[in-house]
Amino acid sequence: MKKFLLVALLVLMVFSMGFAKTLRIGFIPMTLSNEYFITMVNAAQQEAKKLGVELLVQAGERHGSAEEQLQIMENMIAQRVDAICIVPSSSQGLIPVLRTAERAGIPVINLDTRFDPEAIKAAGLKPIPFIGTDNYYGAQIAGWFALALTGAEGKVAILTGIAGQQNAADRRNGFYDVVSKWPGIKVVAEQTANWEVEQGYNVFQNMLQANPDLKLVFASNDNMGLGAYRAIKEAGKDIIVIGYDAVPAALDAVKAGEFVGTVAQFPAEMGIMGVQTAVKLKNGETVPDYIQTGSMMIFKGNVDWFVEYLAQFK
Repeated sequence: MKKFLLVALLVLMVFSMGFAKTLRIGFIPMTLSNEYFITMVNAAQQEAKKLGVELLVQAGERHGSAEEQLQIMENMIAQRVDAICIVPSSSQGLIPVLRTAERAGIPVINLDTRFDPEAIKAAGLKPIPFIGTDNYYGAQIAGWFALALTGAEGKVAILTGIAGQQNAADRRNGFYDVVSKWPGIKVVAEQTANWEVEQGYNVFQNMLQANPDLKLVFASNDNMGLGAYRAIKEAGKDIIVIGYDAVPAALDAVKAGEFVGTVAQFPAEMGIMGVQTAVKLKNGETVPDYIQTGSMMIFKGNVDWFVEYLAQFK
């Protein structure tokens, strides 16, 4: 009898293991039309494969697709995913669906662009772990670099990100707070181009017409910087361009001397840590409220090293 029970128990264990539930993690980047987020997703998929979890990736068409993100999240909640990693298109606009996720017992991990902590608190939600760059500090690096390149003199423009996004505000403020302390530097123009190449091109054309003697432009992401450089080239100007994100096209621009530099974030680390954090939360582990992934200036002297680093996440 004991032998029979032992065999039955072993069969039951094997049967149970064969039908063990695979964790499913929803992964929502801001868009998949930006190499930055493609790197993040590729790294997340590599980590998901290592950990034996399933990654469900979906994104809106554009950087500002908050309504699309809301619908994607609602669909993932309805599918009963085990966790959701998201780069929000709005730091406040997704509060209702965050409440739905919390009520459904689905943990949310915030990547890259931070939800507004005060809005989260005001909504009565639990704190949401954030994994990403200190964007204010990263933009300060760009500011110090700009001072060195210009000798702390000249007219400067800033292309800003989507209004209402925390990282857009942090990047603008970090750069501005450094350069504005020097009397020889004048920030004569700043305007949003909503993270997009074409808008960067159009907005910077207008900036150039109003300020033909610009010395430098800080683009709060590389897409806008690439658009600005096209406008600069067409106008036959020699204007210093500093970008932010270190996407492949910007790295090529650094190599070609079109950008003097771009602030590197590490989106691959965000993707990897996002998946790891989702698994930890589902296993009942405690995770930090904020994991900083670092930033650094990429210029001609270190661009080849960074290209090699990114190659592993193709």
